Amino acid sequence: MTGLMQDLRFALRQLRKAPGFTAIAVFTLALGIGANTTVFSTVNAMMLRPFPFPHLDRIVTVWETINTYDHLSPAPANFHDWSEQSTQFEELAAVRGFDANLTGGNLAQHVEGTQVSSDFFSLLSMPTQLGRYIGPADFRGGVAPVAVISYGFWQQYLGADPSLVGKQLLLNGQSVTVIGIASADVDFPTGSKIWTPLDLTGAAGEDRDNHYHLNVFGRLKNGVSISQAQANLTTIAASLAQRFPKTNTGHGINVRSTVEDLNSDSPQFLMLLAGAALFVLMLACANVANLQLARSSGRQKEIALRAALGASYWQVGRQLLVESLLLALLGSAGAILLSAWGNKLMTRSIPPFILEHIAGLQHLQIDSRVFVFTLLVAVATGVLAGVAPVWHFSRPNVNETLKEGARGGTATAGRKRFRTLLVTCEIALALVLLVGAGLMVKGFRALITHDMGFDRSHVLTFHTVLSEQKYHDKDRIRGYYERALKSIRGLPGVESAACLTSVPSGWTWNWTEFDAEGAPPAKDADKPFAISQIVTPEFFSALRVPLQQGRLLSDQDSSDAPPVAVVSESMARRAWPDQNPLGKRVRLGRPEEGQPFRTIVGVVGDVKPNAMDHDPSPTAYVPLAQQPESASAFVVRTSGDPLTLASLVSKQILSLDPEQPAYDLRSVDQVVSDGLSGIELASHMMLIFALCALLLAAAGIFAVTAYSVTQRSHEIGVRVALGAGRFDVLRLVVGGAMKTAAIGLGIGLALAVLLTRAVSSALFGVVQFDTVTITLLTLALAAVAAMAAYLPARRAAKVDPMVALRYE
Repeated sequence: MTGLMQDLRFALRQLRKAPGFTAIAVFTLALGIGANTTVFSTVNAMMLRPFPFPHLDRIVTVWETINTYDHLSPAPANFHDWSEQSTQFEELAAVRGFDANLTGGNLAQHVEGTQVSSDFFSLLSMPTQLGRYIGPADFRGGVAPVAVISYGFWQQYLGADPSLVGKQLLLNGQSVTVIGIASADVDFPTGSKIWTPLDLTGAAGEDRDNHYHLNVFGRLKNGVSISQAQANLTTIAASLAQRFPKTNTGHGINVRSTVEDLNSDSPQFLMLLAGAALFVLMLACANVANLQLARSSGRQKEIALRAALGASYWQVGRQLLVESLLLALLGSAGAILLSAWGNKLMTRSIPPFILEHIAGLQHLQIDSRVFVFTLLVAVATGVLAGVAPVWHFSRPNVNETLKEGARGGTATAGRKRFRTLLVTCEIALALVLLVGAGLMVKGFRALITHDMGFDRSHVLTFHTVLSEQKYHDKDRIRGYYERALKSIRGLPGVESAACLTSVPSGWTWNWTEFDAEGAPPAKDADKPFAISQIVTPEFFSALRVPLQQGRLLSDQDSSDAPPVAVVSESMARRAWPDQNPLGKRVRLGRPEEGQPFRTIVGVVGDVKPNAMDHDPSPTAYVPLAQQPESASAFVVRTSGDPLTLASLVSKQILSLDPEQPAYDLRSVDQVVSDGLSGIELASHMMLIFALCALLLAAAGIFAVTAYSVTQRSHEIGVRVALGAGRFDVLRLVVGGAMKTAAIGLGIGLALAVLLTRAVSSALFGVVQFDTVTITLLTLALAAVAAMAAYLPARRAAKVDPMVALRYE
């Protein structure tokens, strides 16, 4: 231990003597370690600890399965049977999301609500901020009209009033008593602002045919595995299939960790970023190793003298390794600061609507787990970056080194080759990162400008959800939307306005079965599905969806007119291939739902529901007058910036009914952009990593070339004395550096092509192979390498041969 402390003190003195070297090395390592810390903090927040629940590792999500579909929402009656018969769970709870308008006093806000069964909050095992949670007592003798408010909503909209508990608010027009304020850490399901009891009594609780919107969570008993829980529920499901063959035959069970289930779409992007961050770290290690080799070359005589005076190989190597570890630990401190700054930028760049629906991202921070990870990476980095100098200088040839020292010292051929190898690897890694980032940024820009089949410019959108208490029949719903559209169309700057089920690139497109009259019957596994959109006639002009055949919907398609529909080109091709769809009939929905057959009166262009969809989805458009729904989106085409009308439209909607506020007011352009915000963030992070790689590669070439110039000053002096011109010296130095760069570019290009093809299959639609982009980025890196080599070469070309020869 005494020897180690002496090494540490000596290392500190050595680093203080070389402040320039220390600063560059620490900054380089901070970049490499910081990139990995930032990615790990995201992984930690999203996939390791998205919720601070005490038994998170035992919380699972339970799905039903049928055929190849493994995420079927459980039927309420099946949930009841699981709860009564299962022996592997401490609690099983069911939840169902709902849209709600919370009003009372000066409050008029739309909130995302969650209805929960009696065991939900005991499953989470979290304390309240105020009051109590929903429990079994609220279900005795019927479902009590009570509610729990989220901490964030209580702070933002209710003034953090502690006396709110026990008071009443209007929820969708119905009076509810606030019984508690949730803890600030309770954000489950994500985005929930209010929790109310879930009524699964009577007919609703006996339903085995309804597989919509219900989610089931469970907390495993201590020591019970997911496979054991699945086996237990599978046995129960088999028993239910025998008792209820009509509704349960073919239904299985899928039990998954809730954390894994929530993040099933995230690993591909996180793995890509983790790989990019690892490349940056490898570049940083190579750069610091090169710096230490260059610096240690000037210490050859010192190391040789220590060896001559009796220092062992282990003592010399340990001293060099301690210096490397000290640099890495200093770099880790900078990495923590860079990562904290990066996390703040990340959370600010994500749209609030997206941020609150991705588990863990709201709590992105440097916690103890991230700190330990950073420390481990720093130690590994210090060892990796210190291996090269330890290997080359821990076994000095004392006689040769002391002789060389008398002449000023020269680098051995082996040492030169090793430093050249490091630079070659840096260039190869930098090119891989550049190509990956370039293709990802290009892919994101292609998605954001992708033609989705409609004109999304100058369009404002928002949503309303009408209270079932007040708008309990179709005439009232129709009347509200007629008044709302009429008042909006009268606003200055509005060209057209319409209602629709949901905005393209939104979250709630309505997929449904359809039955095309005259088509051959389909098997259960091959039932045709289409998107059903309930719209008002001006929808097509508001979004400029082109008419291809027949006519559009009109005001004549009223509630007492014959049922009609307009279909997209892709639906017409699928339902009636090689036939004229006009006059054909289609029924949307399952047969037991009792929907009428609708006559096709027109065919319009395809609208893609998502910017990442390459193939259009079959879509049917139904008149709102014939099938009014309480929840709807609005689209308002304006002559100018649509967001300038947002507050005016919001006030107009409230003036119609103060209990029905408009919410989620955004431009359609913003809706599309927000839907791609995850890809945008990943592409920006890849771009930052690539720029770091470019900087490190350029620094590596510069350092090696500059060191080579210093070592070859005598040779260059001789060449100049014998008549070599400035261009000859430049060609000699830059040419040598570019040979190294060419090898690195060749290796990097091969790796980039292979990795791009692999990534493009996993991220189809985002990263696609593009020869032009890869070629341009390769040439760009070559140009940077040439510039990095030119700077020390220019200095070499100015050498005074008399000075160089006199020095030697």
